[in-house]
Amino acid sequence: MIRHTVRALCAASLVIAPLALSITPAQAVTCTVNGVPRTATNLTGTPGSDFIRCASVPAGHSVDGLGGNDFIAVDGLVSPMASVRGNTGSDFLRVNGNAGVVDGGPGSDFCRVATGNPPINCEAN
Repeated sequence: MIRHTVRALCAASLVIAPLALSITPAQAVTCTVNGVPRTATNLTGTPGSDFIRCASVPAGHSVDGLGGNDFIAVDGLVSPMASVRGNTGSDFLRVNGNAGVVDGGPGSDFCRVATGNPPINCEAN
């Protein structure tokens, strides 16, 4: 009886372990940065110009373009206590819904927020 229980548990772990390894954490930011998929709590671009596209930004997470003239698009929601920052350079930020912070940063920035909190540090909306 014990041997059958151990065998069943071992078989179950062989099925569950690969699934656990392939699942992205539920609260991670998943975006493409210059065409490359990336997942992180605080996702950053490069010191140069970047194209960053995200489905959404969950609470407690951030997307930061760093330097350069960045294009950052969030197709869904920037959650409360989440942020999207262009940082230095002349950036273009486009967000569908903003319940957090959308900040163009230093430079001449264009920010478009469809609904929710207005952007800050943007010269054009």
